[in-house]
Amino acid sequence: MTDVTRRLEGSVLVVEINRPDRANALLCRTIHQIEAALDAAEAPESDPTRFPGADISGVVITGGSRRFSAGADLAAFTGSLEDIEFDDELERLCRRITRSPLPVVAAVEGACYGAGVDLAWACDAVAVSQEARLALPSTRLGILYNPVSVARLHSRLGSSVVRRLMVLQQELAGRDLPPGSAIVAQPGAAVETAVRLVQAVSAARDATAVTKALLASLDSHAGFDPARWQAEREALLVSPARREALENSRASIRKDQKT
Repeated sequence: MTDVTRRLEGSVLVVEINRPDRANALLCRTIHQIEAALDAAEAPESDPTRFPGADISGVVITGGSRRFSAGADLAAFTGSLEDIEFDDELERLCRRITRSPLPVVAAVEGACYGAGVDLAWACDAVAVSQEARLALPSTRLGILYNPVSVARLHSRLGSSVVRRLMVLQQELAGRDLPPGSAIVAQPGAAVETAVRLVQAVSAARDATAVTKALLASLDSHAGFDPARWQAEREALLVSPARREALENSRASIRKDQKT
């Protein structure tokens, strides 16, 4: 069963959660299909799983024009420790997104609840409609949300927003989010805004991948080892991609100087 659709907009792969009968609620199956879409976007030309027809510059994850996601599909839960499996699968996807060599942007319209908030704010940026509705109903459901997820949301949305969402159980509109936590768009324009963001990126994939890995390490507070990243930096400095980028930049400067 297909919970996720894929389409190209220029060089951007748009991955859309498509479970309208369940308000785009997420199953482990849905998570795996999003992972498969990322695999197809990142695959080299020689890989038969590569998404056909384009050199993909980035990915937009959306739930469409009506809603992003109602969160985890509670119909699949048992009320036992077995339910941790969903959290583990979602966290694996979120780590996958943070370490993707491609820019990944979420486009949020309408309801974005629970696991949907976690998924969206694992991305490099979020384009959110002014009228989008965010909620994290964990305490109302009698659970402690995945601590790793809470740490990431605390870092990206800020302590006061997370407290309003989780402790006070408030529902916040996209327009209520603090500056820097999302790019607020007009209603109906979140996908268009997200696609434009990705299309504007001009960066070497290897450099993007290493930069995202460094940022993910800093976000996790795992300990900063400058020597580990210096080795990555030196490898990029002598790479063919870097030399090509330098030459392209020089050519662009020369062109500008002549005009």
